[in-house]
Amino acid sequence: MADTWIQGSFAFRCSAAEAALLVQAVDAAHDMCAALGNEPPGPDLLAVFPPTDPGDLWSGFRAAFADPEFPCVGADFSSAGLPDEPENCVICFSSMDDFDPGAIAMLIQRCCQQTLRIAPVGFEWAMTCSKPRIGEIGGGWCAVFADRIAFESTGEALSRALDGIL
Repeated sequence: MADTWIQGSFAFRCSAAEAALLVQAVDAAHDMCAALGNEPPGPDLLAVFPPTDPGDLWSGFRAAFADPEFPCVGADFSSAGLPDEPENCVICFSSMDDFDPGAIAMLIQRCCQQTLRIAPVGFEWAMTCSKPRIGEIGGGWCAVFADRIAFESTGEALSRALDGIL
């Protein structure tokens, strides 16, 4: 038996309005995963996560995650205002064991369209294992654009390099 961890940590700048939307989304996901009650989503959150079921205002939010019954963000999250730029914030996602690149990228793309129209946001992650098992150590990268999300694992990059496709 071996333990596998996905680790990552990165920060990026976004507008204060986008940061507030990310805070709402992350808080809602944490509350849902902890089986706490949720207030109805606000209009800004509904705009980026429109309901897929008219009788359930949270249905579009849950449907955006890989497991709608357990909408896990997969990282610790923080948001900090910039004293010299009150219109902007710094966002940080990090985790030492359960970093979820897909969920994080989806939240950034849905909540930070203004920022992504200026420049993409990118991050990397590492996959480690408590034992030296073949195929259990690697990582990858993600680039989040306003209109798409691109992922690649180190295994895919290595395969291309070994095939002479650089």
